[in-house]
Amino acid sequence: MDLPGNRSPRRSRPGRRLRLLCLLLSGLLLLAFPGTAGAVTTGNGSLVYSPTAGSSFDPAGTTYAKTVVLKHSGSSNGRILVTYDQLVWVNGKQVYPIYSSDDNGATWTHLTDVVPGNDFSSLIKTSQPFLYEVPQTVGSLAAGTILLAGNIMPSDKSSTRLVIYKSTDHGASFSYLSTVDTGGPATYDPSPTSTTTSVWEPSLAVDKAGALVCYFSDERQKASGILQAVSYRVSSDGGSTWGTEGNVTAIANDSDRPGMITVTPLPNGTYMATYEVVNRPSQTLNTAVVYYKFSSDGVTWTASDLGTPIRLANGRGLGSSPYVKWVAAGGPNGMVVVSAKWALDSSGNISGGQNFYVNYNLGQGPWERLPFATTYDAGDTQGGYFAGFAQAFDTGVDGNTLYQATDVENTTTGYNDIRVGSIPLNAHHYEAERATLTDVTTVSQVDADNGSKIGNINHSDSKVSFTHVNVPTAGTYTVNVRYDNGTGATSSHSVSVNGGTAFTLSYPKTVDWNRYGWAQFTTTLAAGNNTVSFGYNGTYAELDAIDVYQSGVAADGEFKLVNRNSGKYLEIASALTTEGAPAGQWGDTDNPTQVWRIGSSSGAYTLTDLNSGKLLTVSGASTANGAAVVQNASTGSSSQRWTLTPTDSGYATFTDVNSGKLLEIYQNSTADGAIADQWSATGYNCQQWLLVKEGIQ
Repeated sequence: MDLPGNRSPRRSRPGRRLRLLCLLLSGLLLLAFPGTAGAVTTGNGSLVYSPTAGSSFDPAGTTYAKTVVLKHSGSSNGRILVTYDQLVWVNGKQVYPIYSSDDNGATWTHLTDVVPGNDFSSLIKTSQPFLYEVPQTVGSLAAGTILLAGNIMPSDKSSTRLVIYKSTDHGASFSYLSTVDTGGPATYDPSPTSTTTSVWEPSLAVDKAGALVCYFSDERQKASGILQAVSYRVSSDGGSTWGTEGNVTAIANDSDRPGMITVTPLPNGTYMATYEVVNRPSQTLNTAVVYYKFSSDGVTWTASDLGTPIRLANGRGLGSSPYVKWVAAGGPNGMVVVSAKWALDSSGNISGGQNFYVNYNLGQGPWERLPFATTYDAGDTQGGYFAGFAQAFDTGVDGNTLYQATDVENTTTGYNDIRVGSIPLNAHHYEAERATLTDVTTVSQVDADNGSKIGNINHSDSKVSFTHVNVPTAGTYTVNVRYDNGTGATSSHSVSVNGGTAFTLSYPKTVDWNRYGWAQFTTTLAAGNNTVSFGYNGTYAELDAIDVYQSGVAADGEFKLVNRNSGKYLEIASALTTEGAPAGQWGDTDNPTQVWRIGSSSGAYTLTDLNSGKLLTVSGASTANGAAVVQNASTGSSSQRWTLTPTDSGYATFTDVNSGKLLEIYQNSTADGAIADQWSATGYNCQQWLLVKEGIQ
């Protein structure tokens, strides 16, 4: 548990209190030409709420931003609801404020304040809210009912109570539903000798049996050597009554302290939980490492298993107040998305924090990064603003947009604002360090996408040219540009598309050269490859990546396929574009012939080579072992369709629908140029493939 009642925690670790110099970004960016109204990506998102200077009883002002996008509410589908821990008295009480947006997060309306009743004799404090839309009929609750869970306590914090309120009018009003559990005083003490008995941090989900589950943190099991557990209670009647307590994770060592649990269902029928573990990596270096684990049904867990830390392939991880959700966009398995307050280096030290961590293989195997929509001072570890704490996100109705709600430091008021930004999940993504570069510098930076950005775009001949911006159809596209600009004033680049007339793209200042923002323009692209070039325009900014997409249009995921045996990438030999050119493997060449667009097709998938536009095919529709795998134009043949079957550690097999045989590298070869063929299942690693997205183009 990391939030004692409704007060920001004080971390017992070395570090200095970081104060920011200015708000991140101001104003919208100049467009190549006007685009349609949509979700807010530029300007560090949109402002939902800002405490008035001098109004808060706590230096943070706000924490615990939570959001939900309605998807089961009929004509109200698409409405975005936001709540948060508002550290301001309202008529002698704290409240849970409810804000809504019906224009994709551009503007916000204060709908209501959820005010606890006369539960205590003294002033009431509210904390740790969680928003949830019921996705199906659950007991007495209809699909589309909005639930607000939270922790309420008297002003002296002498007890803690996990309560749930419900709304049947899409968030306009709420009524008390039930109390899930009660605990002792709201006192934060993570030491091994702690005697606290609080309950904290409720979150909600529906289990495989269709019952409502409330997950929470429990400090009342210390007699069993459990400093704190993440636990649950189940309600089969829609939240009116609650069953006996069970544990998700409860470690009997008087040290590991899991808390702040959220749970998401996965499309394979399993459930995934994330939570921080206070006193990890150690009691002296307490950066609250984020862990995860799985359940077959949402309520059956191995409680004695601490779980697995979320880590990139290079060992970087996450810490503090995670939030997890599976989303359908991103690839054939969708993706698991996790947010947290800060990132960690491979030793567990706080190191940046401007990216979601995502997994394209149902939580198995390595994790990758996805840039935040809205950034904040992730390094504020000693209280104060404590920006980004316990943030949340959700996707739009069509699944193409992710909305991120978080608290962001405001140095004018001295408090945190609540802001909501968005990023597209249907974008073709291109990283600047893999562009064609002229008289610039590649710069390593921990929060840059794939760990690198392009700087020193400072000369008349400096150029960053994305020469393989590949889109399936001609039309108008939006281009989001992730940049940083620490000059203290607005900067710009000269931008041209396919050699056309250049225009100026402006970049409002960012906090420093390591804090990212988004610029945006719209442009016309041709089907197939396009070139988008950025050049020096008299001022200075750095480029990290671009996202190219059409609003409301789904996009197939683009991946490299890594062979488990060789570690090399599936490609078309010599980047050929001809019919029947063979597929094989090679080390990284930074060529789009090693990038595959994976699209759904009648219960299976097609794999389209990004360089040639042709499909991965078993030659001649053969069913024989050893038949060559090549590329051909689309014919509709089942020899161009593949099914994916997970194995372990994130790897999967690709089975040709026509032959029933597996894609492999012939004779287990590890050599560059070894050919791809099909063969019956052998269990060899040469028949297993890993989908990799970050840093591929």
